[in-house]
Formats: sequence, structure tokens, C-alpha cells
Amino acid sequence: MFESVRTRFTDTFGDAHGVEVTMAPGRVNLIGEYTDFNDGFVFPMTVDRGAYVAMRPRTDQRVSIVSVRYEERIEYALDQMPKVVPGHWSCYVLGIIEELRKLNLVTGGFDVVIDGDLHLGAGLSSSAALEMATALALQGAFGFEMSRIDIATLCQRVEHQYANVLCGIMDQFASGLGRSGHALLLDCRSLTHVDIPLQLGDYRIVIMSSEVKRALASSAYNHRRQECEAGVALLKQYDSSVTALRDVTPDLFEAHATKLSSTIQQRCQHVITENQRTLDASAALLASDFHRFGELMTASHVSLRDNFEVSCDELDYLVELALGTEGVLGARMTGAGFGGCTISLAHKDSIDTLAHQLSHYQACFNLTPGMFVLKMNLEAGVFRLSKAP
Repeated sequence: MFESVRTRFTDTFGDAHGVEVTMAPGRVNLIGEYTDFNDGFVFPMTVDRGAYVAMRPRTDQRVSIVSVRYEERIEYALDQMPKVVPGHWSCYVLGIIEELRKLNLVTGGFDVVIDGDLHLGAGLSSSAALEMATALALQGAFGFEMSRIDIATLCQRVEHQYANVLCGIMDQFASGLGRSGHALLLDCRSLTHVDIPLQLGDYRIVIMSSEVKRALASSAYNHRRQECEAGVALLKQYDSSVTALRDVTPDLFEAHATKLSSTIQQRCQHVITENQRTLDASAALLASDFHRFGELMTASHVSLRDNFEVSCDELDYLVELALGTEGVLGARMTGAGFGGCTISLAHKDSIDTLAHQLSHYQACFNLTPGMFVLKMNLEAGVFRLSKAP
């Protein structure tokens, strides 16, 4: 992918002299769904796919952006950002450029070619990878100082303001700070994090794509956030220290749950229990207790399906298909839901059987699901190739 995006740059702009190719990986969340914007805990890891950005500064103020996948080109003067269309691939790129320009960190024009092997809307944080890769490419091109955590929070702000998705910090943080061979236990309130070694023995992380595309902004994502905030507002009346669902203890919730509507009660119950599941899962992985880890994954899916109501028939089918395969210890939807991917913990000897079972999904939904075994995950954030032929 490095060479292909660099070759496309040469084909588009004449040569690749002085070009740097920056890559940021997508992520899959092992457990801890919809907890990040509730100041809770998440447990993601990077994947072996991502967004690639080939960039070279210009001597004028023109910006020329080419998307290989979408076969689109955008050109404009740096201080005249074109209209942003939330959900379009360009909103993430334009947002990063504009926010860094307003900070006087991007001061000139540049040519850029974008490609990648993550699909928008697949649930593997393609948008966060694109944001992070663009920001890191601009940092390399213009030489400004900014910590990786600050870049992650800037990318989150872009998602809020330009894509109209009120996401938490997990996706951008995982893409920018994830480490090869590790999962990342992140406290989304303090942003403290612990790298947990991925020593899975004979087990593998298997990702299956439902091929059901979902746009976060048009889904119930933002509405779920509002429902969580409504729960906080009510529970805060009984404990003034509550500022997010992360602060709600099981005892406090049980004492006042009946004062919540049934829907808000379900949303709060998911987040409160998911936080504990996430901490328990990281401990289980450290102890190589893979059966316990799998049980927690499956419990997470049940809660997302029944309490948070963000699954769909296709995701539920893939989870049940996996759980019905000998050697699979756990499975769950991953990401925002409403489509996208599932993740399973499967013994290496069960992989072929699991792949064969996907024919049943295709027959049921008339969709061709994707599946890949995560044999490695890429190092946090960025890889660069600097060549001047």
C-alpha cells in the first residue's frame, strides 16, 4: 500500500520527490462499547489495515487532495475551505486541515493522495485512521510540535464539528497510540492507559464484516449519547459527585433505577456493567484466562443487543454463528453497531470451519460477508517512507 499510494502520487503530480507516506491504523474494540463518551474504560487494539496519506508541501497556498478509492479530487486555496459534507470522506480531511490552519500550524499549500484498505462505515474506525494519518502527515510536512494525545483530541473535535458525530476519544486514541502486539486499556476520563500484551496462545482474533453499511451521524449514535446524559442528569440529583455514568455505582443505580424511564434505565445499565466487564476482561487477558475473556465478550454483545439496542439482525446472526462453532470462546459486535463488524475469539483450528459457516449468512441475507484473522496489529499511529528518487 505504501508503494501504491506513492506511485499514484507520481502519476498525479509528476514525481515523488520529497514525498512522505504516512499511515495510521484502524482499530477493533475488544470490549468496552459506548463507554468512552461516558468517561469509562475501553479496550481496543489496532488492526493490520489503515489509512495512507502521501503528502508534499507546495510553494504556494493551493491544496490539492486526491482520493484513490473514491476517485475524487478537491482543490482550493488554503484559506478558502470548500463546503463540508458530513459523512463524506473529505469532511475528515478538510476538518483536520482547517483546524491546524486556524492554529497557524499549517501555513502553506500541499499536494496529497489518500488511499487505504479500511472501508468507511465498516466499524473499524476508518474515519479516525484517516483523521490521524492526515494530521500526522501535516505534522511531518510542516514540522510543528504537538503530542500524540493532543493530536488525538484534535481529531475527536473534527469528528464532532465536521462529521456531526459526538464520538468519544477511543478511536482516535487507539489509532494514534496503539502498540503492535498489545491491546490498549484506556481510561477515557484521565486518558491514562496501559498496554496489555496480546499473548493469545492458540487463539486468534477473528473479524467478520456484515457488509451492512451504517453512517454514524444518521444512526442512533448521537441519540444514545443524549439518553446517557439524561440518565446522568437524573442520577446526579441523588449523588452530586456524578458527572458521567462512569461515576454511578451499582448500588446507586439499583436504588434509583425505577425513577428512570425503562429506556434510560436500559442504557445506563449497559454502560455501568460494560465498564466492569472491560476491567474484568483486561485482567482475564493478563491472566491468560481466555474462557473468561470470551464469556465477557459474549455478555457485552447481549447487553448491546438488549439494553443499548444498537445491534441488528445481521450482527446477531454472525455472533450466533460464531458461538455455535466449536473452538470459539466468545463473540460480539464491535464499534457503533447498526451494521459493521463482529469480533470473535477463536481457536486456530476452528478458523476454517468458521469461514465455511459464512455461506449460511450469505444465503440468509443475500450479502457476502468478509472475514479476516488478525495475525498482527500495526504500531501506534504512523509509518513513514521518505524517498527522493
